[in-house]
Amino acid sequence: MKRAKILLFLLLVVFSLTSVAYADIYKDGSKGKDVEGIQQQLKKLGFFTGEVTGYFGSQTEMAVKKFQVKKGLHADGVVGTGTYKYLFEGANSTQSSSTNLNEKHVISIKEIQTALKKLGYYTGTVDGITGSNTENAIKKFQKDNKLTADGVVGSGTSKVLLAAADKTTTSGSVSNNTMSIKEIQTALKKLGYYTGKVDGVTGSKTKESIQKFQKANKLSADGVVGPTTKNKLIAAASSSTTTAAKSTTTSTATKPATSTAAAAEKGGVEMLDWWKEASKVFKIGSTATVTDVKTGKTFKIIRTYGTNHADVEALTVNDSKIIKDIWGGWSWTRRPVIIEVNDRKVAASMAAMPHAGVDSQPANTYVSQRSGGYSRGTNLDKIKDNGMSGHMDVHFLNSRTHGSNKIDPKHQAAVKAAAKY
Repeated sequence: MKRAKILLFLLLVVFSLTSVAYADIYKDGSKGKDVEGIQQQLKKLGFFTGEVTGYFGSQTEMAVKKFQVKKGLHADGVVGTGTYKYLFEGANSTQSSSTNLNEKHVISIKEIQTALKKLGYYTGTVDGITGSNTENAIKKFQKDNKLTADGVVGSGTSKVLLAAADKTTTSGSVSNNTMSIKEIQTALKKLGYYTGKVDGVTGSKTKESIQKFQKANKLSADGVVGPTTKNKLIAAASSSTTTAAKSTTTSTATKPATSTAAAAEKGGVEMLDWWKEASKVFKIGSTATVTDVKTGKTFKIIRTYGTNHADVEALTVNDSKIIKDIWGGWSWTRRPVIIEVNDRKVAASMAAMPHAGVDSQPANTYVSQRSGGYSRGTNLDKIKDNGMSGHMDVHFLNSRTHGSNKIDPKHQAAVKAAAKY
């Protein structure tokens, strides 16, 4: 009998240990050494700035959400098996006895952008920032190479990407593998799509010209010169040397696209009424990718408050830095932007002046000396440690200010400018 009790006790101990070991789910309220490890890794990656306590609280949850958004995962703030894998992927691995570079599965964003740029999928700046342009380029590469188009460069994608980029380098023929920005601009200028300077800089004009060419040739109008667009562009530019080809391409290029057709096109920019639709597409709690129309730079925001328009906050410190770089510091200046959320692109206007909040204090509590010159009141700063205090304003068609409850003409003008993007 005594032996049976001891055996039963041992079985219970083993069961409890294995259930903990294989639960693999850490969320608000979890605690222990595993949570300490998660906090340390998030801190190492720059997502967590709090104290490593081993307790999974709101700060840790927000850090996990930021990490999940960065990696293109479902941002629920819970560390399950998928998030855990991405969080620690390559963190504890050491070089094996064979230091074969082909076994390097996890590569930096700059390495990804450089490889994609070399292959003609990415035309932006190699800045190490994961924006929508980088994600779209990754997905396009994955799709062309029959990989899962999730925008995440895991072991499978990294192997194929590095091999393709290496092949491009060793082939010695740039024209057969990719095109430089100057070559793209020259070809588009020859065909009548581009009227700017051939300066090798990827700006909004160059991207618009690429999209016009893609639309005219029934290609996916994503503004990225991948292999298919490249081949069409080279062929069209070559054939345009004859007079007949010139007249044909010129008539195609100068044929204006109606705003109705552009709006109806799948994936095109929409101008949605705030009250009827935009407020429902960009809901409170939604994360969106913002593209500044004039510079083409992108960053991420979260809608935290707002009834007459969207009150938003930068997702991370890095996003705050990009915003300040675009606006030249925090500013009330209205700029036309595109909000990408739930597979929709919506014309909007944004003012980058954080106000009515204190980042160091809990959200929705009564505080004094709120940002933007606001005095005492409710702390409208929900996202912590993101490089800003308070929230910023994003307006859509027919949205209004919260102070006057009136339509702001400057915001509306910027919205209409964004709709032409």
